[in-house]
Amino acid sequence: PSLFFKIPHVGFIPWAFSGGQIPPYFAYEVWQGENHESWLKDNDVVISTGVKSGTTWMLYCTHYIRVKGQAGPKPFVDVSYTTPWPEMVQHPEHTTMQQVEMMKNFTLRDGSNLAEYWNNKEYPFRIFKSHYAPRQQGKKPAMQGAKLPVRERPNVKYVAMVRNGLEVVKSFNPFVNKHREEFRTMWGGFPPPAPEDDITESFNNWMPGGLFGFIWWEYVSGWWTFRNDPNVLLLHYSDMITDPRTGIKKLAAFMGVTLTPSEFED
Repeated sequence: PSLFFKIPHVGFIPWAFSGGQIPPYFAYEVWQGENHESWLKDNDVVISTGVKSGTTWMLYCTHYIRVKGQAGPKPFVDVSYTTPWPEMVQHPEHTTMQQVEMMKNFTLRDGSNLAEYWNNKEYPFRIFKSHYAPRQQGKKPAMQGAKLPVRERPNVKYVAMVRNGLEVVKSFNPFVNKHREEFRTMWGGFPPPAPEDDITESFNNWMPGGLFGFIWWEYVSGWWTFRNDPNVLLLHYSDMITDPRTGIKKLAAFMGVTLTPSEFED
């Protein structure tokens, strides 16, 4: 099916009709069945925020809570080093399980191993990025983005964050249009340019059944069902923006990190 990506501009359409995941570079094999057992450990934290809902911000926050505002065992380079994204496929010919192996064994330009940044033994826990919702046992039809083994892995902690849907669309369209043409070409034209000036088309794309509808509706409804699970912290983007200090305290308490007043200020 990856041959569909050779079709300029529209290859992602037959890819999707043949059963391929959308977005095509979000793959769920790392979570499928028991695959997560090969890399996910008890005490890990999965930051699974909604698309355009403060993901990078939450990765920064949780990492610096983990190291209590200090430098940490390795110098900070990028969130993709310290808090990797296992489900993101880098090339159409790769699988996510190959990505996991690369995550474990990739050698950086300075000769160090990437795993030293995210799997360092000095960290009290590891942090991973995701955009998926929890698995919904017995729910029909199955939700496209419901992949995370939240109840199957009760000793893994999950942080989710939702945002007002109209704000998500407003942020998403410019983000999509900043993708390089080389990236679109590699993925058969995905993501298609967003109609920043046509609010009607954008609105329809994000409604249930639209091209991106599942990204918001399924995510919100999926996590709402799990909001009271003890290994889930469900936040709202607006609350974090309005009162970030309280949000940081919630995150620290949820992850089991005690911050002194000076560490909190750092």
